[in-house]
Amino acid sequence: MRNKITIFILLSTAFLLTYLRSIENKVIPVNKKDYMNNINVTQKKNQKKREKLKNMAKIERNKLRLKVEHDGLPSTNTYPVILDASGSYDPDAVDEINFKWNQISGPPIVLSPNVFRSKVSFEGTPGEYTFELQVTDNYGAVTKMIKTVIIEREPNEAPIIDMKIRQGSELK
Repeated sequence: MRNKITIFILLSTAFLLTYLRSIENKVIPVNKKDYMNNINVTQKKNQKKREKLKNMAKIERNKLRLKVEHDGLPSTNTYPVILDASGSYDPDAVDEINFKWNQISGPPIVLSPNVFRSKVSFEGTPGEYTFELQVTDNYGAVTKMIKTVIIEREPNEAPIIDMKIRQGSELK
C-alpha cells in the first residue's frame, strides 16, 4: 500500500512538473511599460469621471430655486424675478462693458426693460428657466455665464377636518 502511495505521489509530481514546464513558454511576461500604460489609462478614465462629476455639481450650484409664496389666490401663479449683474466690471477699469441676456430654455418670458441692461426682470410661472449672460468690453473681450432659475409651484396644503359627533338637536 505504501509503495502505491509513493508511486502515486511521484507520478503526480512528475505530471505537475511536466505541465508547469509546458505552460512556462506560454506565459506572456508583462513588462513595466505595458503595466504603466494600463495604469495611465485607468487614471485617465477616473480623472474624466471626476471632471464630469465636478461639472455636474457646478451646474447644480448655478441653479437658484425660488418658492412662490402662498397668497390665498389660486388665480395667481407667477413670481417676479430679478437677474442682477450690476456688480460686473472690467479689471482694466477704463473699459466700457456691455450686457446681453439670452434665455436658453424654459417657458417663454419677456426680459424688462431690455436684454442689454445689467439688471433685468421677468414674471415667471412655475418651471425651470436657463439664461446666458454675455458681458463684452469695448476691446471685444467676452465673458459668459449660465444661470438657471427654478420657480417651484405655489405651496398649498389640503384642508384639515375636525369633526365631532354628539347627541343633540340644537340645529332646528
